[in-house]
Amino acid sequence: MLLPFRLSSDDQNPRLPLALYNIGFHAQHPISRPSGYLVPQCFIAFAGRGRVRFKDGKTLTLEAGQALILPTGQPHEYFPLPGAPWMVGYIGFKGRIAEELIRGCGLPFSTAIPLNDANTLMAPLKLLWELADQAESSRVSHISSLLYSFILQLSDLVALPSAPGSLPGSRPAEEALRRAAGYMQEHFTETLQMSNIAHVVGYSVQHFMRIFREAYGITPHAYLQGLRLNQAVKWMETQPDMPIKEIAGRLGLEPNYFIRAFKKAYGTAPGAYREELWKSGNGSRSSSSPPIDTSPGD
Repeated sequence: MLLPFRLSSDDQNPRLPLALYNIGFHAQHPISRPSGYLVPQCFIAFAGRGRVRFKDGKTLTLEAGQALILPTGQPHEYFPLPGAPWMVGYIGFKGRIAEELIRGCGLPFSTAIPLNDANTLMAPLKLLWELADQAESSRVSHISSLLYSFILQLSDLVALPSAPGSLPGSRPAEEALRRAAGYMQEHFTETLQMSNIAHVVGYSVQHFMRIFREAYGITPHAYLQGLRLNQAVKWMETQPDMPIKEIAGRLGLEPNYFIRAFKKAYGTAPGAYREELWKSGNGSRSSSSPPIDTSPGD
C-alpha cells in the first residue's frame, strides 16, 4: 500500500492551533532542502535505511522502526541507502502550537527516535491521508483531533533506552534540565506543579521526570523539596523569631507537611532543630545537620 504525496486542501485556519499540511507514504527518493521545510515534519521509516544530513555536517541514519521530527526551517537533505527500498511515511503539521505540542509530548527534534512498534502508526497515517483532501469544516476539525492523537500515540511508542543510567542523550535535553533546575531555584517559594515545570522546558511530565532522575539521581520533586528545606534552614539561622508556620507559608507548603518533610530530612522537627542550632552555634548550622545537596550532578 502506497500513499502518494498529498497536500491538505484546507487553507490555514487560524482557529485551529493544529492542522495537517501534507502527508504520504512511499519509497523515498533523495531530497535537498537548503532552507528547510515550511512546517515541522515527522518521518517514520517502515522499511530500509536512509541517511539524513544537516547543514552543520551532522548526519544520522534513519532505519526501519525509527521516527525523525524536523522543526520548521532546519536545512537538511536525505537519501536512501543501498539495500531494500527506504519506505517512509511523513506528516507535515501546521498551526501555532505544532512544535510546542511535539515538545510537550517529550518528542525530540532532529534525532532518530526508536519506536516499539512503528507499524501501528500505519493505520492512523492512512486515515489522515484519506481525509487530507476533504475541506469541509467538520472534517478539518476531525483531522486536527486525529493529528493530536497521532502525536500522543507516537510519544507512547518511543522506546526507552536500555541503560537507565544515562541521559537520553542530546544537548537539548541537557539544556532543558538545566533550565528546569534554574526555574525551580527561582520559583521554589511558589506553589509549583511538575506539569508547570515540564511545560516550561517543553516535555511531557512523564518524560521530564524520567530524564531528570536519570541525570541527577533524584526526582524533580526531591530536588525542589531540597531547595525549600535549605531555605528554611537559612531563615532559621538568620531570623530565629520567625514562626515555623510562617516559614512553611513562605515556602508555599502546608505547615504539617513541612514539619514532616523537615523531620524526615534532618531527623528532628524544625522547632527543635532551630533551638539546638542557636544553643550550639549561635546561628551557625550544626555540624551534625545533614546538608541537602541541591546542585545538579554532572
